[in-house]
Amino acid sequence: MKYLSILVLAFLFITSCGKKEETTLQAINPEAAAFDMGEGAWEVNASVIVKGFQQNEADGFFNSELSYSVDLQKPDGSFVNNKFFDVMTNKEKDKLTDQQLNIQFELDSTFVKGKYKLVINIKDNNSAQTVAAEKEFDLGEE
Repeated sequence: MKYLSILVLAFLFITSCGKKEETTLQAINPEAAAFDMGEGAWEVNASVIVKGFQQNEADGFFNSELSYSVDLQKPDGSFVNNKFFDVMTNKEKDKLTDQQLNIQFELDSTFVKGKYKLVINIKDNNSAQTVAAEKEFDLGEE
């Protein structure tokens, strides 16, 4: 019985040490604002902080890759899909705790004043996890 208990404890110890840390992809603190560029044009700046993405270790570096796109909901409820797209890759000596994604694009005079919503779609290319963050902003209204 004593040997059986030792074997069970050893098995539990070995299996618990071999588990990878499971993380959940998170998008926090989304921000968005529009700036008047004159003649009806606007520059939209946005950002979001991403946590819980997978970082693969190779040759002493931690590698991560996040793809992100932006869908824009207009005041009338219609959507402009994939208004912005980018990929953020990192190769760092130390593991990152988070990553800020920055977004910048222009809107022309065909976009009317009103309340817009950004939907930021994020994919961790290493783990295939996805998450979305939303943030409203006003275009031309104070």
